Amino acid sequence: MSKIHLHIANANQNFTARELSILKNAAKKAEAFIFTIFQQFDYEVDIIITTPSFILPTIAEDGIAGKTLHSRLIVLSIDKQQRKISEDFIFETICHEMSHSFRWEKLPEYAETMFDGMILEGLAVVLEEEAMVKTGRQDKQFFLKEMQKTPQAEIDKMIAVLKDKFEGKVYDYNKIFFTGDDILPRWAGYRLGYYFVKQYLRQTDQNIVQATLASYNDFTL
Repeated sequence: MSKIHLHIANANQNFTARELSILKNAAKKAEAFIFTIFQQFDYEVDIIITTPSFILPTIAEDGIAGKTLHSRLIVLSIDKQQRKISEDFIFETICHEMSHSFRWEKLPEYAETMFDGMILEGLAVVLEEEAMVKTGRQDKQFFLKEMQKTPQAEIDKMIAVLKDKFEGKVYDYNKIFFTGDDILPRWAGYRLGYYFVKQYLRQTDQNIVQATLASYNDFTL
């Protein structure tokens, strides 16, 4: 029985028959990858693919965005006017969101602090990275490339700016995780989360599956 149930919202006929095939193939391959590495993937997930709206805008450079609403429901937003639909991009985004899905299904721990939120997203970015590497996919999203090339000096600067707020439960999520400002770069929360999770994996000799099931309390600076 399929673990991922794909629903494509196409009432406006925005997606062509060829594009529908690309979306379906990407979902099947993401399902196969997740099932291979997460042996505990024994539940079912609905994934809805739709066109963008103000509720779920896309990343302009990639033409895609994803959001996990709860462990068994993921929404992907695709804007083919921004970028031609890519099977690799769909695959990559589904793998990212499945990190959230799996963690919330198997370890229903709420991300209360800014630091928790960084770890949650860092786990997803690292899984997305591993998915691309292990399947030999070369067409990485601009978003992932930005995470990977963040220099240590910029990491250190972001930590210096935010470290006193890591345990805070009230903060500007949009600024920290998306837009940035005159001091913080775009996607600062994701960049730091990716960095912290990679550090954790090196220090503990764990893999991304084990880390995905680890408590936020296990990730320390």
